[in-house]
Amino acid sequence: MVTTGIEPLPAAEQVLLRDVWVVAAPHQPPRRRDVLLDGPRIGDWSTPGGLAVGEATPVVAAADLWLGPSLVDPHSHLEEAHGLVDNLSRLAEEALRGGYGAVALSPQATPWRDRPQELITGRHHGLELLSWGSFSAGGAGQDFSDHGALLAAGAVGLAEESCHGHPQLLFRGLQWQADAHRRGEGSPLAVAPRDPRLQAGGMAREGADALRLGLPTDPVASELLPLQQLLQAAGLVDGATGLRLLNVSTAAAVACLQRHPHHPMAAAVHWWHLVEDTSGLGRLSDSWRVQPSLGSRRDRQALLAAVQQGLITCITVNHRAIDHHQQLWPVEERPAGLAGYAHVLPLLWKALVEDLSLPVEKLWRLLCWGPRQFLGQPPDTLAPGSDRWLLFSPNDPWILPRQVAERGGGNRPWPGRTVQGRVVASGLASGRWLAKPR
Repeated sequence: MVTTGIEPLPAAEQVLLRDVWVVAAPHQPPRRRDVLLDGPRIGDWSTPGGLAVGEATPVVAAADLWLGPSLVDPHSHLEEAHGLVDNLSRLAEEALRGGYGAVALSPQATPWRDRPQELITGRHHGLELLSWGSFSAGGAGQDFSDHGALLAAGAVGLAEESCHGHPQLLFRGLQWQADAHRRGEGSPLAVAPRDPRLQAGGMAREGADALRLGLPTDPVASELLPLQQLLQAAGLVDGATGLRLLNVSTAAAVACLQRHPHHPMAAAVHWWHLVEDTSGLGRLSDSWRVQPSLGSRRDRQALLAAVQQGLITCITVNHRAIDHHQQLWPVEERPAGLAGYAHVLPLLWKALVEDLSLPVEKLWRLLCWGPRQFLGQPPDTLAPGSDRWLLFSPNDPWILPRQVAERGGGNRPWPGRTVQGRVVASGLASGRWLAKPR
């Protein structure tokens, strides 16, 4: 029995993690355990000191490591399944490197996912892929897509990424969904409270920072008015329990949800809105151009408070890779979005666990169990025999080289900057251990 560290990575099939922190299931506090990894699966576990292994089995001193269920991304983009910049293989590699085991794809794609044959589901390179079906035909908000056919073909639910269509369409959709829930056939309906007509090309939330940066401003009304309409419509439909709010982003939206008289509904936030705001970015920053528009420090503080209060129930990645050459376009023409998964858990650990003292099990609720609930699915849990696990080292620094960022999409966050913490292993990744980006 040889005691080793994470680096170099033990090559043996069986590895014992000694005294590792384990986050196993909702409503269970983390516990220290000895965990035997047997290939990609958890072979066995016990209280510390309770597992005996042979002399040939490496033992990793894991007191600073965390073992938990693989993360779940309830909303991201894959616009071209076989594209040059982003494709199924690259998406799976990126997600697994970040500790994700499941990704639900937006209907926004080429072609639009408003027909059963456009859905992408199943396991791909170890990653579970789910697809949202488009609520409206072509995402135009004018006519329904074929909801029944999409759901029968395996869509996890229906989604609409803006509120620019007829209000009557949404109201009828909520009624249809409530009827389906009463029959025991209901599925989630995720709607982003965003009106692009009110946004009017704005790219940073209105305020002093947007003026300082000289950027077209996005008024708070572009989110607040559609949110109020969504909540009002849901309140008028008896049994509209499946409505999901996709990517709320402002302090005004948080205040509106706090005043909402009905029971809390599932609400998601874009992960970058919890990490960054316009006060910390310069005019030429590569990382402020996201959808919904990045807000002020006040917006971020309100979102962090909503996470602590349980008003925000899950965190989306909203992965969207764009070509490096597109990143060089003028900001008004550049596609909005950030690419990659590897930054998500480390930067949220810093923002929530270290800075706000959020319990680690609540972070897993936001990144694993809450997203499953958002998708209308049962939660993932850890147990011997499972391969849906990740091993996280909060104190392991790494740097994403700029050339790697360009090769995998020109809009990755923090190229060339040190990130503290990384996912070092996943039961779903080939070979189990994940090397640092180079």
